Amino acid sequence: MNNLKKICVLVMAFVVLAIVANAQSFSIKKGVEFKPVDNSRFDGYIDSDSSGVYLMRNSTVGKGITKIIQKLDAKTLKVLYSTKFELEKGEVVEASYLKNGKIMAFTYLYVKTEQIKYFLLREFNATSGKALGEQKKVASLESDIFGIMGRNFYASFSPDGLKMVITSEFKWSGKESHVEAVIYETATFKKIASKEIISAYSNSTISSFNYTLDNKGTFYYLFRYLKDEEEEITGLALARIPAEETKSEVTPLPFDKLDIQNGTFKFLDNKLVFCGVFKDIVKKKERKQGKVANVGVYSFFIDVNTGEITKKGFDYFSKEVSQKLTYKDGLIEENPAKKYYSFENIFTFNDAVYLIESHSYTISSNNSSSSYERELIVSKFNSAGNLEWMKIIPKFTANDLNTFNYIIRNNQVYLFYSEHPKNLEKFTVNDYEPKKYASIQNYNGSVLVCTTFDEKGNLSRKDLFRNQGWCYDPMPSTISLDKDNGLLLRMINKDMERYDKVTIE
Repeated sequence: MNNLKKICVLVMAFVVLAIVANAQSFSIKKGVEFKPVDNSRFDGYIDSDSSGVYLMRNSTVGKGITKIIQKLDAKTLKVLYSTKFELEKGEVVEASYLKNGKIMAFTYLYVKTEQIKYFLLREFNATSGKALGEQKKVASLESDIFGIMGRNFYASFSPDGLKMVITSEFKWSGKESHVEAVIYETATFKKIASKEIISAYSNSTISSFNYTLDNKGTFYYLFRYLKDEEEEITGLALARIPAEETKSEVTPLPFDKLDIQNGTFKFLDNKLVFCGVFKDIVKKKERKQGKVANVGVYSFFIDVNTGEITKKGFDYFSKEVSQKLTYKDGLIEENPAKKYYSFENIFTFNDAVYLIESHSYTISSNNSSSSYERELIVSKFNSAGNLEWMKIIPKFTANDLNTFNYIIRNNQVYLFYSEHPKNLEKFTVNDYEPKKYASIQNYNGSVLVCTTFDEKGNLSRKDLFRNQGWCYDPMPSTISLDKDNGLLLRMINKDMERYDKVTIE
């Protein structure tokens, strides 16, 4: 009888659960349950390839902190290996990448006796998990009596992964910053070129960010600069340094009377796309008179050869969208201009660009404050660069449940996230009351739902399973398998973990 039970449990671990929603078939394959090694904590996905999924774990067993790189088999989702490496006291992992068959783990460490902050690199064979050579010092910044404030390092890669740029920046409030970028061959770590970023623009110091490369070795970055000191109005510009050049070519974004709230650019299908949210500029005198800004979204295509804007599309939130966003915690009505907007994702399919933003606010009390993220705002810019439609997907989450995962399949986008069961009972995805929308603060009891939208903006939602015991843990990184049709679901249950795979037929 005991053996029979064991067999049944083993079979159930790999059961395939079929779910049909709106003539769409989902299958969820459950992975193998396991207890993490050394009581380690999941610290994020690194990446995936055809052979498996790579993730980083964090263990505090013994002295100091031990990092653990794990690989899951692409088909069975079993752990193939766990490779450990210890951090020195004060050493912090900045980021980890999967490139050219290697796991590249970047850390930074401040050595007080030398007054130098180092940027370090450890490399591991992705197939075996074995270390490749000794740790490398890839960059350094001298410190001073102020310590290491304003001294930062960043690693980024060209879309094909063949080139890598290490950016070192020293920023100090009110002073000109110094930022230098060094480009390498990823496989050999051979130095290709150095680039120095401008420190001022239009009689203003700048604040640069979002450093990246294209396949040719052209270096790109964004920067903010002060346009009006009295009104505290800033501008945003894109800069590029061609592969064979040393000087920055600047493309200011064409918004003279608009305040760009956020934005990022991304290489999509050999195109550089820049998207984000803007608000009207409302001057101090106008604010005192009660004028409120309008809010909108924008999407630009950048010519990678010239840096010029080839298509620029932007438009304000529609009346319907603005009305849905006019509230705060169901008690105080707030205009959309008083909310914070966070970039979530940019992607393309069938020559259209889709931008997903979320809006949020913080509710404070005498003892604490909680950060809440509300509806997802999805905007479609067509091939001509014009805003074709904007839709709101209701979602009210807090803390670690603020994210989602997605797949593009069958000319539709499938978003997977947690939802409060009361919202599923009371409201549809198209008809809901924001002020009465229940918040999700705990894994257990929430529901994993899938909301889809097509090229015309039609929305539909289906609940897949209730988080009870085993719970879906949404991750900021989306990991796809099986030629982008298998979405990895991280599942947790107290001190146990499991990795499931949802497939859309």
